[in-house]
Amino acid sequence: MTRMRTGAACIAAFALAIVAKAQTLSPTPSAATAQASLPNATAALQIKYVRDSAEYAALTGQTFRQAQAAIARALPPADQQVVWCAVLDIDETVLDNSVYQLERAAYGLPYDPASWLAWTSREEAAAVPGATEFAAQVHGMRGRIAYISNRTEAERQATLANLAAKCLWKNGDLLCLATDSKAYTKEARRKELRASTGPCSWSGVVPKILVFLGDQIGDFPAGDEETEAKDPAAFGTRYFLLPNPMYGGWAAKVTRHY
Repeated sequence: MTRMRTGAACIAAFALAIVAKAQTLSPTPSAATAQASLPNATAALQIKYVRDSAEYAALTGQTFRQAQAAIARALPPADQQVVWCAVLDIDETVLDNSVYQLERAAYGLPYDPASWLAWTSREEAAAVPGATEFAAQVHGMRGRIAYISNRTEAERQATLANLAAKCLWKNGDLLCLATDSKAYTKEARRKELRASTGPCSWSGVVPKILVFLGDQIGDFPAGDEETEAKDPAAFGTRYFLLPNPMYGGWAAKVTRHY
């Protein structure tokens, strides 16, 4: 497994992030997400917006700050000994894969699983603006992070190393990845987390989930998972959606249902 940064290195990196306010985000398709083929000029603008615009960095930072404020409002009293967590997606939520998108676009190549696996193996994804600070705040308040991603088990070690290198991972966090089973959806993994059973759980611990963060609607509870799932007002109060102009189901079909 690739070397992970020490706590001191993470603190130093966090301080540098505050000063420099790094301005990169991630536009990469997950293993289970189809990416629509868009005109080269459109794709180039999408990549540039994510990589270069002050607006994008402001939006992601704003979203993470709003999520942190929601956590502060819902935080269980310290004397209750309640285990709480935030549930986060990875790609385009905390890890910025825009370099992958840029490299593919330079040669007019679409997303494909082999090139994506080669990219994640490099462990070079940057942190989305605001993500490192958010993770530090969650961990500093003795919270945990459950990462539910459609990256695959083949990407586990590289993903852990990349998250740790960007100070997004702490021992005690949870990494729930996709398997070959189409039935093992993000919804199935969220149910495991709540039930404290299965691979996507802290065995024997039923956590209080305070917030969800992601860049796709599928990153959030739906159907009968919880009452908030049917209320659009959950976005901005318990669910926090980051912008992703790069890809998603919306690029190939109409997905609006709120």
